[in-house]
Amino acid sequence: MLVGHNDTSEEEEQVVAPTATKQWIQRGGIVTLGLAILAVAGVALFAGVPRSGHVADEAVNRDLAGQAVIETNQPNWQIVKKERDLCSAVTDDCMSTRCCKASGYHCLKTGDNKAKCSKYCPKGKTCTVVSDQITFNAVEHKSMFCFAVYTKNTGSTKVSHEKELLTRQYAKKVSLFACDAYAVYSDVEVSLGDGLVTQKLDDVEGDFKFAKRKLTGSWVNTGMFTQAWKAIGRAGTYANYDWTVKVDADAVFFPEKLRSRIHLLPVPLTGIFLQNCQAVDFGFFGNLEVFSKEAFMILVSNIDTCKKQTVSDWKVGVHHGKYGPMGEDLFAELCLRKNGVSEVEAFDISTDGACEAKRPGNEKKNKKWKADCSQVLTAAIHPFKKPDEYFACMDAAPSA
Repeated sequence: MLVGHNDTSEEEEQVVAPTATKQWIQRGGIVTLGLAILAVAGVALFAGVPRSGHVADEAVNRDLAGQAVIETNQPNWQIVKKERDLCSAVTDDCMSTRCCKASGYHCLKTGDNKAKCSKYCPKGKTCTVVSDQITFNAVEHKSMFCFAVYTKNTGSTKVSHEKELLTRQYAKKVSLFACDAYAVYSDVEVSLGDGLVTQKLDDVEGDFKFAKRKLTGSWVNTGMFTQAWKAIGRAGTYANYDWTVKVDADAVFFPEKLRSRIHLLPVPLTGIFLQNCQAVDFGFFGNLEVFSKEAFMILVSNIDTCKKQTVSDWKVGVHHGKYGPMGEDLFAELCLRKNGVSEVEAFDISTDGACEAKRPGNEKKNKKWKADCSQVLTAAIHPFKKPDEYFACMDAAPSA
């Protein structure tokens, strides 16, 4: 599943992307981003900007201060629909598709009529980002509706601590329970203490337990999550908030850190979701899933179509079923892409042991790697499945 590599050769220099700043908020519907770039590189890779968000061909230029500037002043929204499977691989010419399959890669033109997907601009070159165009309103998006899904019948013989984790999180009012609003869904109705009861999901389509993962022995979770998304849609609470955030029970989560990172992100009419793992074909990993309100509305409205038509092979999976049926995060990503929702690269919101790119060099192949929480500033740290280690991590993590 990995694409490319994480090393920088002598012929390449890494371009460091910025985080959001208050300079993004300007009046009159104009957004100007000043991004520092290295002298040897002619392109900035824009963390926090939709892939298709007004970074059109020849629109990225170097000014006298050595900055890359993006401006959008169109009075109307421009909506571009781009299907993920129509984007280019790293070995392809991306001039026609104007997008890349691999997370963290951008379609870069270096002066001729060809363009390649790359993480870096070649040394000594001036690169232009080739992309579609979307305009967006520059307003703050602060409020968050957060939810989790607890599975009692996981299908695995391994002991699950999810209920205990959620119960203790709720008692302490941390993780998703520190969001502006929250809900917990489950295959059972069970108390998490102090009046909070999980909302039971029914297996109305018979796909909660159709297959198990070979490594974990757990049920493939997509069927249950589609019912959770529908339940959230029926309740409608999420629509009162700017962001809908799904949090795994074993993800140490700090809502305020996430809010400070994303509240200035530009959100187009068709919404955005945040990629949190780089250098893979599908970078929307499930430990922390962040949807704008518009994106989640589109997901809810298209669940059935995606299950039956758009993502019709979800029970087989991508890559000819090599990795088995799609999990809920991959299903959501493909469904969103095929319905015009843009991704935003926000690789700094989560430190996830499941994402190889987040592991240090000597731990790249260690699938059991866990971060030293005292050294991590991201909004989520994953996975910490046992309650004591979970709260030890939460206590150790820096406050800012």
